[in-house]
Amino acid sequence: MERSSGSSSLLWAVLGCAPAWAFGADAAAQEFCVACTEPSAQYRCVIEGAQPHGGQPLQMLCITAMAKEGGHATCSIKRGTVFDCNGAVKRVPWVALNAPQPPQPPPAAPAQKSEPAAAPEGPPQTVVEMAKRANEQTAEQMKKAGENMKEGAKSVGDKIGTATKKTWDCMISFFTRC
Repeated sequence: MERSSGSSSLLWAVLGCAPAWAFGADAAAQEFCVACTEPSAQYRCVIEGAQPHGGQPLQMLCITAMAKEGGHATCSIKRGTVFDCNGAVKRVPWVALNAPQPPQPPPAAPAQKSEPAAAPEGPPQTVVEMAKRANEQTAEQMKKAGENMKEGAKSVGDKIGTATKKTWDCMISFFTRC
């Protein structure tokens, strides 16, 4: 059987335009399949009005929103397509989650800030506290390393200067003061 060239070229024209049409439109929503535990659940998270370059990755928005909404211990993005996701559809507005946060008032405890910060006792209670402690320790160690390098460089410079002076004095005296 032979195919007619007219219907074949029409089919290719339609198929050729389909990707351009599909990719030409801006995506108004982004979807992810989210699997949560304690209690166990699965959701098809739809971020409405999703735009690139937000404050958080879109996957994190879904994970955070589903964990808070369902009171779950942990949530993660499930591999595969959203069409394989057997969970309830949950809609998350992108604009609301990426809106600028109102400025927080400064803490009203100036007496505590005047005291030097003592080393915290015990393990950190949150990941944020752990990261803050690590950052402070790293900054302190870098400051000490910089001071040590400065002292070492000065010491080496002094020794080179002394050696140069001794060599010059030796040469000027025609090797009598060596």
